[in-house]
This record gives sequence, C-alpha cells and structure tokens, in this order.
Amino acid sequence: MGRLARFARLPREERRLLVRAWILFLVADAGLLFLSLASLVKVGHVMRGRPSPVVSSPSVSRLAWLVEVAGHYVPGRATCLKQALVLSWLLQRHGIPTTLQIGVARRDGALAAHAWLERDGEVVFGHDGRDFAPLLPAHMESRP
Repeated sequence: MGRLARFARLPREERRLLVRAWILFLVADAGLLFLSLASLVKVGHVMRGRPSPVVSSPSVSRLAWLVEVAGHYVPGRATCLKQALVLSWLLQRHGIPTTLQIGVARRDGALAAHAWLERDGEVVFGHDGRDFAPLLPAHMESRP
C-alpha cells in the first residue's frame, strides 16, 4: 500500500495531527536557528488552543507515533530534540504537561547528546538518558 493510501486510511483527526506535526517540525527547525531552547519550549503556549470537543484526545503513545511518522517526511533530519519539542507542543495542546530532558555522554571519544520527553517522571518519548549527564541545570517543563 502506498504512502498516500496509508495516510488516507488514518482517522480524520490523526491525519490532521500528522499534518500539524509536520508543520511543527518546520517551526522547530526555524526556531532552533533563531530562538533559545527555553523560548522554544514555551512556543507551545503561543500555539495552544482547544482540541475539538467532539474528538477524543489520542493517547500519548499514539501522538508520539504520529510525530515519529511526520519526522520521516520532513526536510532535513528529525533529531531527537526536534521530535521531543514537536511532541511536547502537541501534548501541551491537549492539556498534558511534559518535561524536556537533555543530556550528553562520551561515545568512542566523541560527545553525544540526547533529548527525551518525560511525563510525571516516566519517559514518553525517546529512551531514558541514564547514561547521559544532564546538560541543563534543571529540566524544562511545558505546562498548558
């Protein structure tokens, strides 16, 4: 089955969320060029709106999946930071606060970085950063 056919088979609300996630990747790309990370985390407040009352909110894991799918089709690379930002913005829109975590580690002599998203201390996107030293002195929360 082709990509367009798979897209068409998604429920209407999920198609809308997938397109929104794709657009938010473009916002994240531009934002990473011109804004601080703290400002980007707060972008969700600006884009906040009310989800349609008729449509039930998708699960956190379903939204994470939609973000991952959208990330496959954006120009450039959908890094873990961009994915975590986009998902945090979508979750915030649905009234779900999250915490963006960023860490660094040495891998084969090189510096590696990783971003992941937590909700109530549980990882909801990306793998946990147990082997990463926190890059930021404190986590960055997005609150609705």
